[in-house]
Amino acid sequence: MYGVATRAARLSAAMLCLALLLDAASAVAQQRRAPTPPPRGLVSGDVWFSPQVGIEYRIDSRWSFHMDAQLRYDQDLARLRDLQVRPGFEYALSPNWALAAGYVQWTAYADRVRPARGPFQDLLYRGRIDGWLPVTGRLRMEELFHDDYMVLVRARTLVGLRLPLDDTWDLALSDEVFVNANKDRPSRTTGFAQNRLFVGFGRPITSFAKTSFGYELDTLNNRGTWLNVHNFKVNLLFSLN
Repeated sequence: MYGVATRAARLSAAMLCLALLLDAASAVAQQRRAPTPPPRGLVSGDVWFSPQVGIEYRIDSRWSFHMDAQLRYDQDLARLRDLQVRPGFEYALSPNWALAAGYVQWTAYADRVRPARGPFQDLLYRGRIDGWLPVTGRLRMEELFHDDYMVLVRARTLVGLRLPLDDTWDLALSDEVFVNANKDRPSRTTGFAQNRLFVGFGRPITSFAKTSFGYELDTLNNRGTWLNVHNFKVNLLFSLN
């Protein structure tokens, strides 16, 4: 009975945070229908902010469920850009390798940002260098469908490591490369399209929740011109087991 109550409390806390994030997106979007900063395209040197809440649940020794919701603010934090919701399932092939698949929904709140949705598939690796330094690798394929019936197919390759600083804090480093397989609109390019370099800190805050925050340098190929975006990120992850 105690275990059931504990899982229920964890689920309630996680769902409350997800609900608050979704409500914040809706409320801010409604406010932004009033006078807003003039629409503009991507600008090099822009500052973004991306809060994210996630939950994970181990179904059994091999299967697990994951879901996250993320807001993104652009134009130097002055405008809500989009909301991303990504549920999915993971299957462990071995202690180090896993497969995952799910669905992503991009809801756009800003002009010139197109909503999109579609499935994704992951090949995951989790291990340790010399038995102590955690390292992660992920190869993701995405098929994104837009409202104008255009489809973007792309691959995302991420490599990350986590350096323990003490019994509580760790330092996270990662790099993710985006490669477009097709050109679904004139502003898009095939091949190398984006790079995300992240550095941040993380720590557990309860027995079932942990947080991380940091800085990500997003390098984007926009109509053949390379732009840099400064993205500050805050993550909160709940484990329901």
